[in-house]
Amino acid sequence: MRIDDTDPDELDDLDGRVARRTWFVLAGTVVVIAGLVLAFLFVRGRDGESVATTTAAAGPDTAGPDTAVDVVEVPPPDNAFPDFGSDYIGPELDLLYQRVTETGIRVTLQDSGDWNDFGGEFVMPDVPVATIAAESTAAPQPLGVIAPPDTVGNVGWQPAAWCNAVGGLRITMSFKEAIGVSNGQRYVAPRDGGLSVSLFSSGHAEGVPFRVLAMQVRADVTLVTTTWADGRIDGGAPVNGWVAVASPGAANVAFDVTLESVNGSEVIPFDEMPRDGDVEWQKGCNPPPPELPPAGEQPDDPEAAEQEVRAVFDLLWDRDIPLDEKVVLDDDTGVAEAIDQVDNGGFGEAAQTSVHTLTELVFTSPTEAWFMYDLETSITNFPNRFGIAYRIDGVWVISRAVICQDLSLGGGQCFPFVDQIYPPGAQVPGQVPGLPID
Repeated sequence: MRIDDTDPDELDDLDGRVARRTWFVLAGTVVVIAGLVLAFLFVRGRDGESVATTTAAAGPDTAGPDTAVDVVEVPPPDNAFPDFGSDYIGPELDLLYQRVTETGIRVTLQDSGDWNDFGGEFVMPDVPVATIAAESTAAPQPLGVIAPPDTVGNVGWQPAAWCNAVGGLRITMSFKEAIGVSNGQRYVAPRDGGLSVSLFSSGHAEGVPFRVLAMQVRADVTLVTTTWADGRIDGGAPVNGWVAVASPGAANVAFDVTLESVNGSEVIPFDEMPRDGDVEWQKGCNPPPPELPPAGEQPDDPEAAEQEVRAVFDLLWDRDIPLDEKVVLDDDTGVAEAIDQVDNGGFGEAAQTSVHTLTELVFTSPTEAWFMYDLETSITNFPNRFGIAYRIDGVWVISRAVICQDLSLGGGQCFPFVDQIYPPGAQVPGQVPGLPID
């Protein structure tokens, strides 16, 4: 049908229906578009919220306190609030060494400053020496008259660079929930030119004990490895002569240290680990002892005679054989009683486990020998002690004064009393220089 053939009334109705349909379509389209816009904005808003959260977390303004902010120094108020203190209050310390072990232990070593600033080295002063009344050493001496004449001072003597600490060492260590802070010592050089060791431990309160070894090593060492007796192993490369190794576990466990260098590897076992105050430290860090007397007329067979003296010296300290069952002393008056005093006192265990080592010996006559020995105990050590042996009735025996001077260290006193033995030329410790000994 053509449009011209349509009734006008019908056209009016048609126009109205078309207009209403068109309006509904347009309105629906607007609603749909509006819905799409709202949905888009909603989704965009959620996406934008997620990005904003991530960005805020990574942003410097909300990541935490800004540690780079300068601290403004202000005077404390008159009624300052009580401060329970800190392990350190002062300027930033120089870093010596820092690492994190494979087990997660973090260790930081810092230089906490020098202990003196005079910059000099200790030198034994040139002082007058004591004069001791001369006594012949050609025959056994009466008890109590042990040390003859002419003392030699230690003029110009200097201790080794590793003897005395020159400054402090601060160590911070953390493992899991545990954090520890402690302090140690620094030296000009490592012990004996090779290694100085300090042991630290932490984590006991948190139930995660761990141990740290801070070590100062010689310059050519490229790697330090520690093996503990419980099987733990840790190693690190030194930086400017410093290294720290650590592992979980108790601190009272033996350990060995291996030093690697271009010249090979060197293992230092636990029993030979350098410790401040041990015999070697005392020998290297105390003024040298007096010299033994000069050699005199020798026995017919000096080597055999020396072996006899060494054998009787070892037998003297052998506790498996009672004193009254062996011939080892020139006189045993009061010795058994002094031994009982020591064994029943506070140093009994240390005395019973002590070790005596004869280090040097010289024959001043065919029937007399002077010797030097070291005494090591579980409490402390006494190096460079002196003794005398005599050949009496064809048998070498040790002077009573030797055992009595050692028993006196543990609270035992021999009666009659004897003086400590010093060789000819010795200055007696504590004696006022220049005054003779009565």
